[in-house]
Amino acid sequence: MLHKILKLGLAFLLAIIFSVTTTPGKLTKAETIAVINTPVLNVREGPGLSYGRAAQVKQGEKYTIIDRNNEWVKLQLSSGKTGWVASWLIKENQSTSSPTTSSSTVVSTVDGLRFRSGPGTSFQVIGSLNKGNEAKFLEANENWSKISFNGHNGWVSSQFITAKQSSGSTNSNSNSGSNSTTTKKTGTITASILNVRDQPNLQGRIIGKLKQNANVTITNEREVWLEIVFGGSSAWIHRDFVAGISSTEEKPSQPAAPQTPTNQGKIGVVTASSLNVRDSSSLSGKVIGSLKQGNKVTIEEEVNNWSHITLSNGTNGWVASWYLDIQLDTPTTEEPSSGKTAVKILYNGTNIRSGSSTSHSVVARGNEGDSFTMVAKEGDWYKINLPGNKIGYVAGWLVSVNGTENIVERPGVNQYLKGKTIVIDPGHGGNDSGAIGVSGTYEKTLNLRTARMVVDKLNASGANVVMTRNSDNYVSLRSRVSISHYRNADAFVSIHYDSTYDRNVRGVTSYYYKNIDVGLASTLQSELVKNTGFKNRQHRQGNYQVLRENRNPSVLLELGFISNPTEEYTVSTNTFQENVSNGIYYGLAQYFKGK
Repeated sequence: MLHKILKLGLAFLLAIIFSVTTTPGKLTKAETIAVINTPVLNVREGPGLSYGRAAQVKQGEKYTIIDRNNEWVKLQLSSGKTGWVASWLIKENQSTSSPTTSSSTVVSTVDGLRFRSGPGTSFQVIGSLNKGNEAKFLEANENWSKISFNGHNGWVSSQFITAKQSSGSTNSNSNSGSNSTTTKKTGTITASILNVRDQPNLQGRIIGKLKQNANVTITNEREVWLEIVFGGSSAWIHRDFVAGISSTEEKPSQPAAPQTPTNQGKIGVVTASSLNVRDSSSLSGKVIGSLKQGNKVTIEEEVNNWSHITLSNGTNGWVASWYLDIQLDTPTTEEPSSGKTAVKILYNGTNIRSGSSTSHSVVARGNEGDSFTMVAKEGDWYKINLPGNKIGYVAGWLVSVNGTENIVERPGVNQYLKGKTIVIDPGHGGNDSGAIGVSGTYEKTLNLRTARMVVDKLNASGANVVMTRNSDNYVSLRSRVSISHYRNADAFVSIHYDSTYDRNVRGVTSYYYKNIDVGLASTLQSELVKNTGFKNRQHRQGNYQVLRENRNPSVLLELGFISNPTEEYTVSTNTFQENVSNGIYYGLAQYFKGK
C-alpha cells in the first residue's frame, strides 16, 4: 500500500525560511468569521465538552474567531463575552480572502460572457453580459466569480471581469467636455451581398450580410479591411465594396444609434442532406448549384413554396422552401416595452414553437441576443410576442429573463445532487502538512484548494455540503468521522494528494474500505480519470481510519503524486483544479444517479 513522505524536519525548515524571507509589514491579516451551522450551539468556557456553558448561539449567526485549540475555536460574542465552540459545527469565511469584497462592482471585459447557475461550464447558462456591463461581486474561487446581475445570482469566469475603478468613468476614452467632437466615417455598400466577418481577413467567421446601398459607420481601418458597427457590435468588411466614404462630426454625448443592415432578407437553414439550386422556381428548372445540410442562405422572396436565394458567391437561384428552416429576421426582433419582462435568447437557432412543449410545431427560430416581450409563463415555457403581432413559445432553459422572474433550469446532473448531504474532508491541516512535494508544495494546501472548488459546485446544485475544515487548522481523524456521523452524510469524500520515494510514480487512486463503498469509489475514479487525463491507478481497498470507522458511504481520493515533479506542477495549476473538481462533482452525481 502506498505511503506518504512525512518529512517534519523539512517542513520546519521551510517554515523558518518562509518566516525569515517574508516581510511582516506587507502582510494583511484576514479576519476569520465563524458561521454557526447547527440549529442551536452551546458556547463553552473552555475548549472541550467538559467546560461549562457560557452562552448559546443559533444557526446562521456570525462571530469573529479570535483563537484556536485543536478542534475548538474561540469566538468573540456580540455581548462582549468570549467562548469556545467545536470547529466541526461551524463554517468559516475569510472576510478579506479576496481583493474584491462583497460591496465591489465588477465589469465584463468581453461581449457574450456566459452567466451560469454554478461555477463551471457544465452549469446552465442563465444569461450573458456584454463588454462594459456592471454587476455586484458576491464571492469567488480560483476560476469563477459569483455575481448579482439583472436581478439574479450566478457565476462567470473570473478571467473576463475586472473590478470597477472607484473613481471616474470606466470608459477611458470618454471626453471631459460635452462640446468636444470626434470624427467618424460612413460609407455605402456597392456589392449586391457583402459578407460581414468577425476578423479582418477571409478566414474570419461570417456573422452576417449587408445588401447593396446599405449605409455603414466605419470605426477603424486595417489595410484593405474596414471595422464597422454591426448589430451593436464590432465587425469587419472588405473596403473594395464600400463607396462614398466620408467623414462626419458628432458629439460623444449624443452617440448615434448602432447601424443595422438595411433590407436584410430572412435566413434559411438547409435541412436536406443535399439540396439543388435551380434557375427557376420549379423542379424543371436547370440545376445551377447545390447546398449541403446546415448551409445558410439569404431569402430574397418566396413564391409558391419556392425561395429565391442568394448564395455566398453572389449567385441567385431558387430552392424548394420545404427543405429550409426559416429563421427570424434579426432586425425585426421586437424590443420589450419599458416595464415589461424581457426574454432574451441564449443560443443561435433556438426553436420558437406554437405551444408550450417540444411536440408543438416550430414557428420561428431565434438567435443569441434576440429579445422579446413576455406575455405569460406556462410551466417551464415563456409565451412571447413575435414580430407581426404573432405569438410563440420558447423553453425557459434556453433564455434569460430580467427582473425577479424565477429562472427555469433544465434538469441535469444537478438533479441527482439536490438535497444530498455530502461531507467534503480536506486532508491534513494546521501542524499536519501531509506530504511535501519535490518543490515544496504542501499537500494540506492543495487539499483545501480542491475541496473549496468542489464545495462551490455542489452548493450550486442544491446539495447540503459540510466541510471538515475550511481553513488551515488541525482536525483529528476521529472528529472527521464524527462530523460524518453527526450530519448523517449520504457521502463522505476525503481529498488528498499522494507521495512516494519513486519520483516516476504518477496517477490518481480512489480508496474504499467497506464493500458497500465500492460503487462510490469506482464511479469517482472513472470520472477523475476522464476529467484529468491522469493515469488510472484504479479503485482499491485502503485501511484508513476515516473509511474504516465511518458508518456512511465513504471514499478517500489520492489526486496525483506531488513527489513526481511533473504532476506536482500540473496539480498546482488552476486548470487542473477546475478539471479535478469537475471529476469529483460528476462522480458524485453519477453515484447518486445509480442509487
